[in-house]
Amino acid sequence: MKIVVAGGTGFLGKPLVMELKKRSYAVVECSRRTGIDIRDFKQINGFLEAEKPDIVINAAAHVGGIAYNAQFPVDIYEDNLLIGFNLIKASSAHTKKFVNIMPNCTYPGIPELYRESIWWDGPMDETVLTYGMPRKALWVHSWAYESEKRLNSIHLVLPNLYGPNDHFDPIRSHALGALIKKIVDAWVSGSESIEIWGSGKVIREWMYVEDAAEGIAESISNYNSIDIMNLGWGKGWTITEIAEIIKNIIGWKGRFVYNKSKPDGAPKKILDVTKMNATLKWRPKVDLYEGIKRTIKWYAKNILKREVEIR
Repeated sequence: MKIVVAGGTGFLGKPLVMELKKRSYAVVECSRRTGIDIRDFKQINGFLEAEKPDIVINAAAHVGGIAYNAQFPVDIYEDNLLIGFNLIKASSAHTKKFVNIMPNCTYPGIPELYRESIWWDGPMDETVLTYGMPRKALWVHSWAYESEKRLNSIHLVLPNLYGPNDHFDPIRSHALGALIKKIVDAWVSGSESIEIWGSGKVIREWMYVEDAAEGIAESISNYNSIDIMNLGWGKGWTITEIAEIIKNIIGWKGRFVYNKSKPDGAPKKILDVTKMNATLKWRPKVDLYEGIKRTIKWYAKNILKREVEIR
């Protein structure tokens, strides 16, 4: 069976390609790094026409954290809209099944526990609207094709991801990556404090990127409904708790300074994984402490070009 992974050279795409190859699928990556700009319909349509895959997975995205979303809202919205529209339109003509990967920010911003049944029950938090809305529109586009019996699709909602090859710059990164950079850099330089945006009290669920790749691969084999399904741990941690874990792992003795003028975003984001537990035998394997240790090691070796002693 041949699978095309759109965004296959990216943060999620790389481990997903590796996981699928381990399961003996024939896998083809598709991204601007491989010469295909999915925002150009002729390019992606011609590529899928030539490859004739059995499944197309959409792991392509223009994404960043709250600061990045605020700085580039038009680029984020338009790029993700084009990626989704072109990919599903081309897939409808050249494949049998479409797998759409979505962020938890597609849920309403107010609820604390994200059950699949409430996905349409309110507006998204405006800090993530320009990224979440194109992803949600892609579900509607897929539903339209399925209603005409032109394409089958599944739609998987993931929590925040972290791990090797993530963005670590202060603007582009999500909270965990940004905290790793700030705290490890402070430890290396001897700084006595770092700034944390917001109150530190908001709760987020995090999943190691290799776990996410496994969960997606399991879902391809064991799930076949257009209704969304959450993949994750079903529990969350405050930003301060995450910062303390990083601090303890590397033994930094500094302090946190909270900049409460910066937005927190939604107060709590935790996925209900009841449906996943009933549908899949798979569960995430890498706990937060171990995942952060691995990520710190990767960051130090590949970004700082040095080894760090961790606990």
